[in-house]
Amino acid sequence: MEDRLIPTPRTLDDVEIRSRELIGRGWGRLERFTFRHRRFDGTWSDTVTRDMYTIGEVAMVIPYDPALDAVVLIEQFRACGLVHDEATWLFEAIAGIVDPGETPIEVVRREALEEAGCAIGEPVHITTAWSSPGGYGERTHIYAARADLSRIGGVHGLAHEHEDIRAVVVPLAEAQTATMDGRIRDAKTFLMIQWLSANKTKIK
Repeated sequence: MEDRLIPTPRTLDDVEIRSRELIGRGWGRLERFTFRHRRFDGTWSDTVTRDMYTIGEVAMVIPYDPALDAVVLIEQFRACGLVHDEATWLFEAIAGIVDPGETPIEVVRREALEEAGCAIGEPVHITTAWSSPGGYGERTHIYAARADLSRIGGVHGLAHEHEDIRAVVVPLAEAQTATMDGRIRDAKTFLMIQWLSANKTKIK
């Protein structure tokens, strides 16, 4: 059978950036790129303009306790729903922005303590993913890690970052069901739970 999932070889030589303009800045930055790119037939595309919003590079982790066969997730308010007149308190995996000079593993260790009071073991890299590649420049490093969740729970977060975060420990099977019944709506967390359900023996 033909293997169709071999990525087409491409480098930045196959992209011609004609302009890059900062058009807005707040918590993140909004940039307008004007470019053309190599097409699959070898010719160049027309000139394209796209706006990309980026807060930063992110690292995420889902702590897993083999003894309990459970994970810890966090619940917090997210402003995304305001775009659609919806109040969005979402269940998610633990996450944080990678600051200059930090590694993604350092971030997930720090954030696990800050957001859930949870110390984690050696993180296992699941993947590095793009959250919404059509218009969002966030690149996310995704991990799972072993943890003792027997005493985890409660409300956490840093006041100066306006965090109000509830940590909950749930059986992995329930977390997987929650990806199907609409309780978990964050796509990255969905991916992490499905990966862990199939690969939990890799978490040592």
